[in-house]
Amino acid sequence: MLNLIEAEKIATKVKSYPIDQTKIQQPLSPDDSQLSIIDLDSDLNYQIWKNTNTFGQKQEGYYGVYVRVSTGDIGTDKARALVAGLKDLVADDIRITQNQSLLLKYATEKSLPHIYQLLQSLDLTQVGFDSTADVTTCPGTDTCNLGISNSTEMARVIESYIAEFHQDFVFNRDLKIKISGCMNSCGQHGLAHIGFHGSSVKAAGKVVPAAQVMLGGGTIGNGEGRVAERIIKVPTKRVLHVVEWVLNDYKKNAEANENFHAYYDRQSKNYFYNLLKPLSDLTNLAEDEFVDWGHEGTFQTAIGVGECAGVVIDLVATLIYEAEEKLQWANETFQESKFSDAIYHAYNAFVQAAKALLLDKGVSASTQNIVINEFQAHFVETGEYNFGQTFPELVLQMSKNEPTEHFAINYLQEATKFINEVYQRKNLKPILV
Repeated sequence: MLNLIEAEKIATKVKSYPIDQTKIQQPLSPDDSQLSIIDLDSDLNYQIWKNTNTFGQKQEGYYGVYVRVSTGDIGTDKARALVAGLKDLVADDIRITQNQSLLLKYATEKSLPHIYQLLQSLDLTQVGFDSTADVTTCPGTDTCNLGISNSTEMARVIESYIAEFHQDFVFNRDLKIKISGCMNSCGQHGLAHIGFHGSSVKAAGKVVPAAQVMLGGGTIGNGEGRVAERIIKVPTKRVLHVVEWVLNDYKKNAEANENFHAYYDRQSKNYFYNLLKPLSDLTNLAEDEFVDWGHEGTFQTAIGVGECAGVVIDLVATLIYEAEEKLQWANETFQESKFSDAIYHAYNAFVQAAKALLLDKGVSASTQNIVINEFQAHFVETGEYNFGQTFPELVLQMSKNEPTEHFAINYLQEATKFINEVYQRKNLKPILV
């Protein structure tokens, strides 16, 4: 992945930026001299919590504390009580972690039991931070109009199941489970050892909530990672069986000290397809399998637009006007001699205008790269547009050239010419060059 960053560096205006770390104000460590001594050595849950949710900082004598927040869902009342209770127990600095939990810093050996008791009073002492039992998920259908399935409730069910039946995985940080309510990967399922994303299947004339199972993804280290492979779709009410079968198979068949990636590669994708295939059988569905996790009614797919599904707009025209706006920004920043910014805005103008025409043709494209390639396939290769080069070559010049004034002039001219052609195609008033 780092090599992709290196390939883009030529187009960046600033190649490096020195940081004077002496100017960064460090958080102040708390004074624990007034704290009473609490002995929790005989409290088994405290010892497990300390083992899985704390770590020694590089600053000798201090600890970092992870507060595991299931599905990242913490109410305002609880959050306020947490902040008030932590006063004088940790530094005045709380961080949100990538897997939806919280990080506290500069706890001391003396303050740890106090912190634990505070978290216990707020029901925040779940053990196994960043372990297999700590599932990352997007909001799913709770709040997202693009969500297909209830990923948050699915995550809670899986977390409870692992905590009860696979307690050894509470200590395992090398195997991650992540869930997204749709295929867009806000829950990072595409980079999970075991990943699920919301989907649907049809059976008995009804729509059944389903989960696409993906296996074998995750970070490797040194800036490298793996994308999980699609294995099979199963009804969402069977995801516990997926977790059960995969974890049991891993414990039974993994070689000594073999991590999940090595085990998955050795077994192969086809092995897991055959292992999980019985769970995809739709001839034996129970009545409750037509109902998604956390719901009572029969499942229906309904995807909205943006954050307000009640708004109806001409999306094609909106995208074209957004392209014009970005081109305007490009010209304004060019006049200010901000050539890198001008090139970036022109690039976005290219993409927005291309996406508008694709949408007008009924072609869905979810990423900028897909937009560029799909425009090439549906408009350039068909002869509707001719640039004397491919559309990717035209648009992606920005990543192959230094952001000079000369390049910015040429790139903005190309973007303006393209958007004028789009306007003419849609019978709109052209933009002045």
